[in-house]
Amino acid sequence: QTLDTAMQSSVNWYFQKLDEEAGYAVLHNYYTKIGYGNCDLSGGLDDYWAESSLKISPVEQVVLLSDLLQNKWGFAPENIQAVKDALFIGDTDMGKLYGKTGTGSTDGENTNGWFVGFLETKEKICCFAANLQGTRDASGSAASEIAMNILRDIRL
Repeated sequence: QTLDTAMQSSVNWYFQKLDEEAGYAVLHNYYTKIGYGNCDLSGGLDDYWAESSLKISPVEQVVLLSDLLQNKWGFAPENIQAVKDALFIGDTDMGKLYGKTGTGSTDGENTNGWFVGFLETKEKICCFAANLQGTRDASGSAASEIAMNILRDIRL
């Protein structure tokens, strides 16, 4: 697996391995540095992000993504580009689409659907986050469909 393929296919074990290699202290420092939601990793390195202790709002997701694109934290430019490349979905009639879906499940039922990303046109970049909770179809694919319809409706 590579970062690109792991992102495209949501290969959880790949990211769990990276987290294990980095360790709790390093991860916590990064989460704190970038201000990722509540920065709570107490759910354990295997699943703090999977319907567990780490929480972030859609607005916080948009701010985080905007800050990433502007590299407000001073990370190596090639690392920012690697993340951007991993998020690339494809060219659309609206512009270049970047993003990541996610689906959280509890007791075998989808309970939390995300689509977070940005649309890059010749004129601007629009960051967005769609989050569905408490519905039967709270999935990443449903959040993606809703976000794409909104982006088309507002005609960026």
